[in-house]
Amino acid sequence: MIPERYSGYEKTVTLGAVNFTCVPGDKAANLAKIETNMREAASQGVEILAFPEEALTGCGGCTPCREGATECDYHADLAETVPGPSTERVAELARELDLYVAFGLIERDARDPRILYNASAFVGPEGIQGTYRKLHLGTLPWVTEGITFEPGKSLPIFETRFGPVGVIICYDFWFNPEPTRLLALKGARVILNTCASFDGPHKRENMVAVTCTRAQENFVYAVSANQVAGSDRPESYAAGAVDEGRSGNYAGNSLIAGPDFPAFARPYVVAGPSEELISATVSFEKLHRWENIFPWRDWRANRLSETSELIASEYTKLIHGP
Repeated sequence: MIPERYSGYEKTVTLGAVNFTCVPGDKAANLAKIETNMREAASQGVEILAFPEEALTGCGGCTPCREGATECDYHADLAETVPGPSTERVAELARELDLYVAFGLIERDARDPRILYNASAFVGPEGIQGTYRKLHLGTLPWVTEGITFEPGKSLPIFETRFGPVGVIICYDFWFNPEPTRLLALKGARVILNTCASFDGPHKRENMVAVTCTRAQENFVYAVSANQVAGSDRPESYAAGAVDEGRSGNYAGNSLIAGPDFPAFARPYVVAGPSEELISATVSFEKLHRWENIFPWRDWRANRLSETSELIASEYTKLIHGP
């Protein structure tokens, strides 16, 4: 049975994710590819679509970033405020196609133009709803984003006719379970992980395992949309000096997963190692079927406060001493 708080929303939704190869530093080319994929997704009946992290610009770092510079003209030139030209164009398409879309970009702070964020915008038929800003930023020698960007400071959820949706970015999803849990406790039943995860041994199995785990432990549908392949352009991570033995190519393997019993979570569809659009239609009635047996939202909302205070206290001691 669907809980009363969700009774006014549609009972099914078709989710989509794009295995996406970016053209580093070329917003016009990437925006054209975003439009092509949006039109194809809409033609296939997709209603909520996720693109990868920094899909608009490609992930990368200039030479000053790799050398630890405090400012970066390359990323500053690619940044946009939200609303801005690219989000407004995607919003126009979303209205035309009746489609909700999350996609990654470099966001410029509207109040302080010196501040940049690794962000994902969420837009829909109603317009631009806002951005999620990445909380956990990677550092050298792995990636340069910890030099380029400021971390986000909030966990927004976005309203749709299918219910609240959470958007999250890469590290915040793969290595940190707390942000996904908080988005779910705030009401999200769909989590869109916009990511740029590198290829490596057993990467497909790892991406499937973690996406399924986040879906199961939070009773949500989880979508991971990843970049795929790479570029030999100097602005691309794939062309930069990286840790010895690490691939500079992105893994692809975008997937859609959900909770299931008795097998627990399972992937509904997993993309391969090339550009691809995937989709799956899911049921919220099925999602809520188990809540009478496992009323986890009530458990966690009621019990997490004291636990969270304890954890915060322990973190403070670790950072500042007892």
